[in-house]
Amino acid sequence: MPTEASPHEGGARRTTVATNTYVAMVAVVGASLTAAAIRFDGVQVDATLLVLLLLAVLSWLFGSVVVDGGRVTLSFHGIVLLAAMALVGPGGAGIVGMVLGPLQEAGAPLRARIFNTGMLATMGVVGGYAYIVAGGVPISDAPSGTSQIVLHIGIPLLVVDIVQFVVNVLLLAVVVRLAAGLSMRSQVAQILGATGPAHLGYGMIAFIMVVLWGPAGLGAASVFLILPPLVVAQWAYRQYAEEVKGHERALQVLVAAVEAKAPHLVGHSSRVAELSAAMADNLGLRSQVVADVRVAGMLHDLGLTTLPTSLVRSTGVVGGRGLQGYPALGVQLLRGMSFLSGALDAIAHHRDAVVGRADAAADLSMPSLVVGLADEYDLLTEVGTPDGVVVAREDAFEALRGTPAGREDLLRALEHALSRRAGVAG
Repeated sequence: MPTEASPHEGGARRTTVATNTYVAMVAVVGASLTAAAIRFDGVQVDATLLVLLLLAVLSWLFGSVVVDGGRVTLSFHGIVLLAAMALVGPGGAGIVGMVLGPLQEAGAPLRARIFNTGMLATMGVVGGYAYIVAGGVPISDAPSGTSQIVLHIGIPLLVVDIVQFVVNVLLLAVVVRLAAGLSMRSQVAQILGATGPAHLGYGMIAFIMVVLWGPAGLGAASVFLILPPLVVAQWAYRQYAEEVKGHERALQVLVAAVEAKAPHLVGHSSRVAELSAAMADNLGLRSQVVADVRVAGMLHDLGLTTLPTSLVRSTGVVGGRGLQGYPALGVQLLRGMSFLSGALDAIAHHRDAVVGRADAAADLSMPSLVVGLADEYDLLTEVGTPDGVVVAREDAFEALRGTPAGREDLLRALEHALSRRAGVAG
C-alpha cells in the first residue's frame, strides 16, 4: 500500500516548496533588473567598479558580527552597496550586489546565498535609480560647495538609504514568514528596531566615502580613510558578541544543573524556551521581551536545584506537593545578574499562570502567562509524572483552558508555536 504523509510532514513540505519558490523568484528578479539596467543605461568597467568589487570581497574577509541574539548583523555590505549606487549607477550597483550576495559566512546554506544575491542585486538597482530620481549626480559630475553636495549627494543618498531599507525589510519579512511562519508585523517591527539605526549609520559613512571619492578628489584613496575606523568598530562589537556568548554558556550550565537534579526534565527547559519565544513573537511582543521570555523559559525550573534531590525526583513537577515555592527560590539565585533582570518576573510567577482561578490572569504579566503556559503544556505532553505518564495534545489544551493562562489568544499562540516547531522538525 502507498504510504501517506502526515499533516505535519505535508505542511513542512509545502513550507519548503513555497520558500524555495520565493527564493528563486527573488534571485531571478535581481538578475533581471541588473541585466536590464546594464542594457538600457550601461555600466562602465573602470577602476571605481573594480575597487568596489574588491571592497565587497574584503567585507567578506572581515566577516560579520552577530549581536543581540542574532537579530543584528554588522558588516560592511551595506556601506559598499550604498556607495556603489552613487559611484557606479544602477547597473554597477546591481553587479556589486550580486557579488556581495554569495559571500556569506562559512556554512551558510545555498538557499540563503541565492536569496541574498537576488535581494542585494534588487536593492542595488532600485537604489541606483532612486538616487537618480532624487536628484543625485554621477561621480564624474560631482558638485562643489556644501549646499550643492548636500542637495545632489547627501539628500539623494538619504532617499536611497530609506528605499533600500524598505526593500530589504519587505523581502526578508516575506521569506521569514514562509520559512518559519513568523508574523510579518513582528518581523517588520523587529527589523526596524534592530537594524534601522545601523542602516542610518551605513548611510552616513557611505555619504562621507562618496564625498571624499568625488568632490574631495581622493578617489579610491578615500577607502583608506573609511576602513580603519570601521574595523575598530567591528572589533568592539566582536567583544560584545563574545560577552553575549559567555552569558549563553552560563545559561547552559544552569540548565545542566537542573537536569542533573531532575533527570526526567532533560530537554524540558530548551523546549519551554523555544515554545515561549515563538509564542511571544507571535503575540507581537518587543524583541527584548521575546529574548527575556526565552531566558525565563530556560531557567524557570532553576529553583529545583535548591530542594532535596529525593523530593524532586520522587514528586515530579505537575501538581507536586512540596515544590510550590521553587520559582521564588530560583529568582533568589539569579538576583544580581543584570543581564537576567528582564526574565525574573516570568520565572517567579510562571506557576501562578496555570494554578488558581482563570480570572487571576489580570494580575500576571504577559511573559509570566506565556512561560507558564509553555511549561505546563510540555509537562503534560512530554514530561508527565516521574513514571512517564503523559496526556495527548488535545487533552492538554482542554486542561489548560481552565487556567489563568488559558486565554484564547495565548492558546492560539501556543498552537502556532507547535505548528512552527513541527514544520522546522519536518
